Amino acid sequence: MGDVFVIFKVVTNVHEVESAIAYGVRSSEVWHRYSEFDLLYQYLLHTYPSHIIPPLPEKKISTNLWTKMTTDKFDGEYLEHRKIGLEKFMHRIASHPVLHKDIVFKAFLMKGEDWRAVADSTEFRAKAEGVLKGIQASYQLKNCDSRFTELKIYADELETRVNAILRVTAAIAQKQRSCYNSYKDFAKTFSEWSVIEKGLKIPLQKIGHNLDNLEGAGNVLLLEEEMKFYENLKEYANYACSLRDFIRKYELLQYKVESLEATIESKKAGLFLMGKPEAGEDVASSEDSKKNLSNLFKMTPAQKEARRSRLQQELSEAEGCLDPAKQDLEQFCTEADEELKLWKEEKLASLKTTFRIYAKLQLQHCQQGLQCWQAVSTAAASK
Repeated sequence: MGDVFVIFKVVTNVHEVESAIAYGVRSSEVWHRYSEFDLLYQYLLHTYPSHIIPPLPEKKISTNLWTKMTTDKFDGEYLEHRKIGLEKFMHRIASHPVLHKDIVFKAFLMKGEDWRAVADSTEFRAKAEGVLKGIQASYQLKNCDSRFTELKIYADELETRVNAILRVTAAIAQKQRSCYNSYKDFAKTFSEWSVIEKGLKIPLQKIGHNLDNLEGAGNVLLLEEEMKFYENLKEYANYACSLRDFIRKYELLQYKVESLEATIESKKAGLFLMGKPEAGEDVASSEDSKKNLSNLFKMTPAQKEARRSRLQQELSEAEGCLDPAKQDLEQFCTEADEELKLWKEEKLASLKTTFRIYAKLQLQHCQQGLQCWQAVSTAAASK
């Protein structure tokens, strides 16, 4: 028996005429595995280094504070959470002013399995291998841009604060769920009591009916909270990882510049020593320089010339690489400023909407409770 896996249907509807012309069709339906969404993410991550790539939902959900759901990848509730996360991922890309124009993204939406050929034609895997190792490495930078230092601190704080809010709201939801489930038992008690109270049979049945309705309506609201509040907010906890990847790409470029500068300084120092007399002057103050000078004195004229030639060549190569590296860094920082501005604007709007949704849902909890108890009061007064 072959591997069993889940595939997700991606439905695309293009409304603008210009976009429809660019995409070639107005609508499409394709099917993709989670691994293909991950491949698209990796492609975007390495093709657009100065952009913040939206986060994918976790490959494995270790826990869900809201419902304590199973992590069985074939479980319906688990798949619903994954589907919501993938939808957010796709909507973020589709609304991005740069990413939505990418040919591989368009192929992902329109070509089904054939999109991989378009991705492979970019040779991004070969380019990404070295970059990925660089992103995963650890660097000690001498001159880190304060903007990225502050952003790194913010990413950690964002993850911590959002996760704290998720824990508290999940605890509140658990208590609300327990309360609503108790109302169901409460309703059953009134209904059973109505059997022996002939004079109160109808009022007791109405009270039980209203309490039973409250339990059902309340749990529907909690499910809506999970999908519209919890999942929306969790996306920004996951964005912390996207921000860290974004920062690491800056660090990689900055480290390259600093490494080239250090190499140039080292080669110049070596050439300086090559030009010093063999004795009689204090030509070095450090132990390394003294050791290099001692080795230099033991060389034959031919060896010295070969070394001087090699140092000059290495110096020229490093100097030739430095300006392009600085230009890459400068371009990254310029584009990163624009990207961060866009991301902050979207984050602000998205979080405001999310908190308004949460407040509205809490009001609905209260309104349903009020309506229920008003109905209970009316039922108690009835004959």
